[in-house]
Amino acid sequence: MQENTFIVVDCNYRNRNELTLALGEMGYVVPADTLDDLGGRWPEGAWLLVHDEGPQLPQTQQALRSAGQYYPLVAYSKQASIAHIMDVLSDGAAGYLEWPTLGERLRRSLGNIMTRKWQGSTTPEQARAKQRVGQLSPREREVLSGVSEGYSSKEVARSLGISPRTVELHRANVLTKLGVRNVAAAVRLSVEAQLDAGPAVTPERELAL
Repeated sequence: MQENTFIVVDCNYRNRNELTLALGEMGYVVPADTLDDLGGRWPEGAWLLVHDEGPQLPQTQQALRSAGQYYPLVAYSKQASIAHIMDVLSDGAAGYLEWPTLGERLRRSLGNIMTRKWQGSTTPEQARAKQRVGQLSPREREVLSGVSEGYSSKEVARSLGISPRTVELHRANVLTKLGVRNVAAAVRLSVEAQLDAGPAVTPERELAL
């Protein structure tokens, strides 16, 4: 398998150490308690694996956005409900893994996620744009699609059956999640990511359990 770089964020030393060893066969691994441990040195083209326990996952996602970095993120935990996993995936994660588990099973599942995540991406810029847009919820993507087509907030609201005020709230969330200052920049990102218009757009996710 091609050499990869993984950042493992886990405040549980035992979990982090065992996962680091298991991933060693797939590439270079950077273990960390939090993203602060990177000291501002962000490995290029890395995959981010985060222990989904307590506030660690949302805090890591927020730290990633605040730093303007956009790694594909894979969450993991020992046990999680399907509903929770789907919530994590809809919030922008590329996949979800069970850990601890057999090392071979982990590597196979993660390999599937990595193979399928950016299928169809033709450039690194497009892949990065897809990652950023992938952080949006389905409703936020619908709003962004409508805005990209040139519709007003009232028109988007009418087509989605929600209030204009709700559309404005979604627009604000879109700007925050994408790390841009205005709608024009968000539209440019959506074009780069080849975001399809229409309410049926849902990013493909890989569920590995």
